[in-house]
Amino acid sequence: MMNRQKLIHILRAIASITEEKNYVLIGFSTVLLSAKDIPSQILNTNEIDVYSPDSKDEEEFSFMVESIGKGSHFDNNFGYFGDGVSSKTAIMHADWQKRSRKIEEASLPGITITVPDINDIALAKMCAWRDKDKEWLMAGVRALIPKPKSMQARLPQMPESSTPRSELERRMQVVFSYGGPA
Repeated sequence: MMNRQKLIHILRAIASITEEKNYVLIGFSTVLLSAKDIPSQILNTNEIDVYSPDSKDEEEFSFMVESIGKGSHFDNNFGYFGDGVSSKTAIMHADWQKRSRKIEEASLPGITITVPDINDIALAKMCAWRDKDKEWLMAGVRALIPKPKSMQARLPQMPESSTPRSELERRMQVVFSYGGPA
């Protein structure tokens, strides 16, 4: 299970390997830096998904991060790992960056972590719609973390490459009717 200390440890290792100073978190682990009273089901992961918007070569960055990725010496020693992704990995709302937060951790001097708004992450998970995304969404909804009104208001600005709006609305209905109050 991921926690803030593990997330910081992974980011410290990534910074050491890549020498980048600016990171964007996407995926499950973003909630560690954006919410309180987080249910364990939301943190049921051993990885963080990260990319550097300043990296000249996303593939090279991802390759470097994989040196502490799944099955690596780092993963085998600690039981958690980094997954180098790209800016195209998650289908994000057109204006997600306007709502993101920049975080500077005292234990990561000189490092800036960009964390998308949790509702933007939830919409990206609605697009991906894998079993693990559904579980995360339903646990989040039960904990009142993503907000249905915020997500609904953002649907019109989802990228055209996204899942069709009607399907996203259907998925939202499924998640919010099963997972918790709408």
